[in-house]
Amino acid sequence: MPRVTPGDRLPKLLDAAAGAFVEHGFQRTQMDDIAERLGVSKGTIYRAVDSKEALFAAVIEWGDDLDNAPTTGLSAPADLAALAATVTAELTAAVASLELTTIVATRRRLRTADALGDEVERLTIGLHRLMKSRRTAVMVLDRCAGEIPELAAVWFGDGRYALVDLWADYLELRAGRVTADVDRAILARTIVETITTWAVKMPWDRAPRPYPADTAAACAAMVRNLVIGTPR
Repeated sequence: MPRVTPGDRLPKLLDAAAGAFVEHGFQRTQMDDIAERLGVSKGTIYRAVDSKEALFAAVIEWGDDLDNAPTTGLSAPADLAALAATVTAELTAAVASLELTTIVATRRRLRTADALGDEVERLTIGLHRLMKSRRTAVMVLDRCAGEIPELAAVWFGDGRYALVDLWADYLELRAGRVTADVDRAILARTIVETITTWAVKMPWDRAPRPYPADTAAACAAMVRNLVIGTPR
């Protein structure tokens, strides 16, 4: 029979699992760690899911969409390579949906000489919102992918560094108007890390301060200042 998770328990289970994976990494996380966070026995978790791998896959797939998560069938993927293939497809589709990708692919020109700042802010907000919508999966993958060979190349190649390369290509396309006197690759990495910090990592801060719930506009202003910095 398929394993069944009561609807009110699944969000708590996935939240606890995500927290454990972020704190300990994939290899060091034990079902006991997750059970302790929930205040239940390890056996209770195994009645809902059949393995740590299955729970990890469920966090990646449903951790940011708890309302639509199934209450049955939380079984392990065929293998972690299958999970890697799914993650790759999702990353490819997500990146393809960005206006940043369209601008780079079509080499779209700016309409006016002073439009760069507004464009940079718009592109930053678009990526910020995308990353925030998948912040649990992004945080867990960033913490754990390096420990899972099947996921490492996908996450760091098709995920993080694909975005860095995309921003580097954009900065090169707009090179005539970018005033920041900084190496393009370093600037691109800084932009991606800035967006990731505010869209993904801040909700996981162990000592959070009362920042606004939506930091997209502030993040966009910071990136604008990075790109259109004062020339030396």
